[in-house]
Amino acid sequence: MNQNLITPEEASAMILRGDRLLLAGDIALLSQLPKGNWIGGTTPFFILYPEHQVTSYEKLFVTKLPDYVLKTTIQEYDETNIKEIYNDAEKLGNVFTLLIMPYGSQVSKDFASNATYYENFACRPLSGWLTGRPLDSIMTEPSYAVSGVEAKAYTDKAFAMHIELPDTKYAELHIFNPFRQGKGDEISFEANGDILTDAIINGKKRNFAEYLREIGYDPKLPFVADYSGAMINVTCCGITDKEVIVSPPVFQNIEYRIAEIDDNISEPTLLSDTILYSITCIGNFIQPDICAQYLRKMHGPVVYGEVAYQLLGQTTVYITVDDIPNFEIEKA
Repeated sequence: MNQNLITPEEASAMILRGDRLLLAGDIALLSQLPKGNWIGGTTPFFILYPEHQVTSYEKLFVTKLPDYVLKTTIQEYDETNIKEIYNDAEKLGNVFTLLIMPYGSQVSKDFASNATYYENFACRPLSGWLTGRPLDSIMTEPSYAVSGVEAKAYTDKAFAMHIELPDTKYAELHIFNPFRQGKGDEISFEANGDILTDAIINGKKRNFAEYLREIGYDPKLPFVADYSGAMINVTCCGITDKEVIVSPPVFQNIEYRIAEIDDNISEPTLLSDTILYSITCIGNFIQPDICAQYLRKMHGPVVYGEVAYQLLGQTTVYITVDDIPNFEIEKA
């Protein structure tokens, strides 16, 4: 894998020689980099094999795209045009897309709520992440997405790199979720949203924050929906006196339950020549047992929301690139 923690000086040298990069790190480091063919976002947290949980304000995590990549196209998005991201990918052919969005930005909120309704949704693999800061300041201080085209950082813009592959290769998007629905109460909501006041608990309406305090809820456990066998998490970001803040948003009339660890799930094979990129959620990073048991071979940034076609929570997302079997025979 062409991934590692490097200094800003090393990253600058790679950019200046024309390498195509995906970067993650503190804004003070990203701001030092020259213009070039790269996008990046803020986070000081990483999982590295074999060190596991790493925090660094001195180095950047870099992913260098392989030489077989034909072309990269960097595009800027905000809440007015993010709905076009799948259309843009479709026009470019055999591509997959990596998208970086600032946490709490309007563009990230539109994507979180509406991605599944975008035209050509899931026509091409789309991965990415929400940028972050230390946990004690994520709700009060800005985080940034950065485009190497301008070498400027933004709190209100997202940047995507559409990555074109040769016809002999294909990209595949994977998610690894160590959680499943627990056996507790059925929880649903009357409206979509990420700031929740009331919930329907086993058919009865209650203040959600009061309910969670009453049952002694552990906020490290997500709320899980079962979409025809696919377990999709919603992360609890905070509980105030009367409100619960979550990411991504919940959707109305979907049944959620508080998570439990899925003892039947196997550790993903993350160290491989075919793995191009991988990310995991801060909600998993702060749980040493999950890192030690399931993410021992993880190698990538720790983020505040993961994109696998749509926005997810407390999930590991990774992209593999493989050769198309019997390509010459099929082409003939």
